[in-house]
Amino acid sequence: MLKKQRFQCKHCETTFIETTPLVEKRCFISTLIKQIITLELTEIQAMTLIAKRLNISPTPVRNQLKLAAKALNPAKLMLPEHIGIDEFRSVGKRMSAIIMDVHQHQLIDIIPDRIKSELTDYFLRYPREARLAVKTVTIDMYKPYYQFFQRLFPNAKIIIDRFHIIQLLNRSLNQSRINLMNRMRYTRPTDYSKLKRLWKVLLKYRENLNFEEYRGHRLFDGLVTEKNMVEYILSINSKFRLEYELINDLKADIMNHHYTLFEEDLESTRKHTVSRHVRTTFTTLFHYTEAIENSLTYTLSNGVVEGMNNKIKTIKRSGFGY
Repeated sequence: MLKKQRFQCKHCETTFIETTPLVEKRCFISTLIKQIITLELTEIQAMTLIAKRLNISPTPVRNQLKLAAKALNPAKLMLPEHIGIDEFRSVGKRMSAIIMDVHQHQLIDIIPDRIKSELTDYFLRYPREARLAVKTVTIDMYKPYYQFFQRLFPNAKIIIDRFHIIQLLNRSLNQSRINLMNRMRYTRPTDYSKLKRLWKVLLKYRENLNFEEYRGHRLFDGLVTEKNMVEYILSINSKFRLEYELINDLKADIMNHHYTLFEEDLESTRKHTVSRHVRTTFTTLFHYTEAIENSLTYTLSNGVVEGMNNKIKTIKRSGFGY
């Protein structure tokens, strides 16, 4: 129903058409219709069916598909010097992969599947010179990623995201807490309740525990601090205290970027007898010592992966998937 007014300049005798936000220049299909076409293209259906329903020809539908696909395709001839890769659950139980420029904190692309064949097909689209120019690759502790990216980017330093290292240690400590809690469920119900309710305090950084502010707590008599509560829980079992101290020594080294101390504390864990799941955690850290060294030293001097995990979590929460 739109009619455009045509004007003629009295000086140069050229003609031009009045512009409107309803349609783009030199186009007779409204912007709203183009947005509807893009939404319709997200569903599995024939383009001719979309055109028939919107009373247009199939050509604008094809053009809009090409325009939308062009925005999703990355530059095929270059890669950023510092890339980060993480996976997330996109649709159903499918795991997709996020690729980011961790220096600029910008999303590069999302790959529908995280399997090595999909990643290989994706990155081999880039020329070898672009892959050799990559300086760092930040990943989690997914073992196939670690071996795969060492071959794909031979000049890059492999960096383990510090968030995943802390997460691994916290999961191990939390598993020790649950095992101890279940053993005394019926024999020591009061201590069982303390272990069950105070899990957040136990997973908190040891150096950040409040030891000055006294407050009342329903599980304790009188006034206590966070430090007092943790100290009481650790006094329940000597083995749990040992695992707590070993894990928090490593967490403190990571938080302060002290790789030398981290290496010494990790080596000292060989002298102690710990639970099987805790030993598995320490063995995993031994396997990734080179990548952890890059994480604690390279990033400290260059500052390239700070905030990467927060950016990825933001993208995950946004519902960006296939």
